[in-house]
Amino acid sequence: MAKLAAQRLRERVRESRLSDDFHPQDDDAFVAAAYFAGDLSSVYQLEQWLWPFEQLESRLKDLGFGDRPFGIIVRNSLVARHLKGVTSFPVRFSRLTKGLDEFMQAPSLRTVFYVNQGTSNFQALRYPEPAHVHLSHGESEKISMISNQLKGYDYVFTAGQAARERIEQTLYGMRGDRMLDVGRPQLDRPRSVPSDWEEFKKSNPDGRAVLYAPTWEGDSPSMAYGTIAYNGEKIVTSLLEAGYRVIFRPHPRTGVMRHEFEKAVEDVAEIVESDPRGFLDKSPDVSWQLDEADLAVVEMTSVAFDWLASGKPLVMVKPHEPAAEVLEGGLLDQCPAVDPASKQGVVDLIEEADARIGSVAELAQFYLGDTATGQQTSRFIKSSEQVIRHRSEEHRMKHAE
Repeated sequence: MAKLAAQRLRERVRESRLSDDFHPQDDDAFVAAAYFAGDLSSVYQLEQWLWPFEQLESRLKDLGFGDRPFGIIVRNSLVARHLKGVTSFPVRFSRLTKGLDEFMQAPSLRTVFYVNQGTSNFQALRYPEPAHVHLSHGESEKISMISNQLKGYDYVFTAGQAARERIEQTLYGMRGDRMLDVGRPQLDRPRSVPSDWEEFKKSNPDGRAVLYAPTWEGDSPSMAYGTIAYNGEKIVTSLLEAGYRVIFRPHPRTGVMRHEFEKAVEDVAEIVESDPRGFLDKSPDVSWQLDEADLAVVEMTSVAFDWLASGKPLVMVKPHEPAAEVLEGGLLDQCPAVDPASKQGVVDLIEEADARIGSVAELAQFYLGDTATGQQTSRFIKSSEQVIRHRSEEHRMKHAE
């Protein structure tokens, strides 16, 4: 209890030190906004949408919606400060309902985007004027992607056909006209290769590069898709011994719930950094790896589905936890997969993945739609325009009565 009280006191002190610029302003005229109530450990969920939001804002400006048509509202003061350093969007903060009221009830606001399924989202969903749009922070077949919570939003921006079918087959009464396919617009962002990877390649030019990107442990047995604590060392060691170069990118939340996963990341990182063919990836996002790696070894995470756009071989890793809910016929069944019940190792499965490379393009179309440069961003912007236009028409009709 004392620890919790001290934590709350620190938070209040941090809040008191925020400048007035972080508070909702009288002249805010946002047409679209992002709502984020998470902490720093999950801010990556929002950060990966910043570039698509920038493209949307540019379009809104062209349509005459003012100089600052897009804003962000957060509920954590540390996140507010952090975002000020990574985006030019106006960042507003309010832990209390009063500030949230001011932001969400602004007469100009037409659409609010949500990048996760945080329970505090429902504090914002109670405002009826703006249209509430669920984005998620990636496409995947985790059980959270078919939560009944999706019905709380006015629209769900799905990645593609697979997501729509998944939702329609699972959620009773979820209408198809509330789902709009946008792909993964993040994949259209211009990519630059980190200088440390360029230096790594100079001294280690040989051997196919493998992106190993395990997910975190999850917050419940049904969401326990991560396996690094059980097989991470074996996977990485076998790849290195077979002559592959390994790009190790752990999930940023790994170890938040279970210490053994945090320890596993440390142990695997030590193996990777001690081998001349190992590269510990500390870059801010998954983007350049799709161009630089020759194949990927990935668990049930959005990285696997983004990887499909590369058209390169993919090896999946099945959950170790028996209670983890796995969608029958999903990507874990459609790709070669490391199975805890099998003796077949990851190196053996790479040959099978190479042989099935022709199916990757079909999977990409099914999960993401057209992934040609610019197409996913175009769909995101058009869908956003559609939502804004429709809510504006509803607003005019309501207030004309």
